[in-house]
Amino acid sequence: MKKLIYFSMAALMVLAAVSCKKDAKPGNGDSGSESVMPDPSVETLAASEVEANSAILHARIGFSGASRDNVYYGFFWGTSENPDGTYSPGEGALDENDAYSVEIMGLTPATEYWFKAFVEIDGKPFSGEILNFTTGGKLVVAPETVDLGIVVNGKTIKWGSFNLGATKPEEYGDYYAWGETEPKEDYGWSTYKFGRSGTNVCTKYNYYDNKTVLDTGPEGDDVASKLLGGKWRMPTEEEWNELITQCTFTATERNGIQGVQVTAANGKNIFLPSAGFWMDIEVLNPRIHGVYWSSTLESTSMDNARLFNHIGDNDHIGKAPRNYGISVRPVYEE
Repeated sequence: MKKLIYFSMAALMVLAAVSCKKDAKPGNGDSGSESVMPDPSVETLAASEVEANSAILHARIGFSGASRDNVYYGFFWGTSENPDGTYSPGEGALDENDAYSVEIMGLTPATEYWFKAFVEIDGKPFSGEILNFTTGGKLVVAPETVDLGIVVNGKTIKWGSFNLGATKPEEYGDYYAWGETEPKEDYGWSTYKFGRSGTNVCTKYNYYDNKTVLDTGPEGDDVASKLLGGKWRMPTEEEWNELITQCTFTATERNGIQGVQVTAANGKNIFLPSAGFWMDIEVLNPRIHGVYWSSTLESTSMDNARLFNHIGDNDHIGKAPRNYGISVRPVYEE
């Protein structure tokens, strides 16, 4: 009797072992366990070439055996810590490391941005870690608009209440070479964006491209348009001329700062401080000379651009070499 019971228990153990082997599904190198492929992934990488108005975002995809036939990739970014406001698709094909990038433009200087990589594979979305960067440069404040009754070519041109880079009318603000969008410490030809080192031969806005007014927009060379956005831009020579023709100019001072008050027929006015101008590495004639760029190229000498010139009781349109650092008073076109 005892022998029969022992045999029966042994038989049950053998049957159980056979049953397990029958139900097992072979995997990669493991005949006793099921192989499960990991999900694809996306890794957000640090931003590079971060400037005042632009940056390049980077990411890398881990496919883990997933299909590469139906893949969409890009970035969500913005000024919120949960960057879901703006989406920019990746530029070009993936590289040999399955990485991609995109340059984002029109950013605000001195501002923190957040971004995350986003990938969709076969209709399934994957997001990477949220990272951040801070743009360089100086935060530029948009002035109030002042309607002086200036209409040019059927469009109302409202003038900014203070200079670009300032925060109130009597502040000088920043100085810019013509066509450049950041202030600097050396305004010689060798540092000029569209010049050639040691010469005054300009590589853009010249006899060959026939461009006579600065390009506007986030990727343009009009500093007011690029930094303030919207309908802001630099005034043209024609608009400065209309201001001189239609308004009264009075040399005065405001809070101890010398300049000129421009008063319109409707009684409204703006104040243009005499900030002088930069040549090479020094500022000349502050408190005496008020100089303001237009967006218009000089037609007879293309290493110069047109500007408004105020000194004493003399207010007129003139010209200056494009590499000089000069004030900008933005206008708003309606």
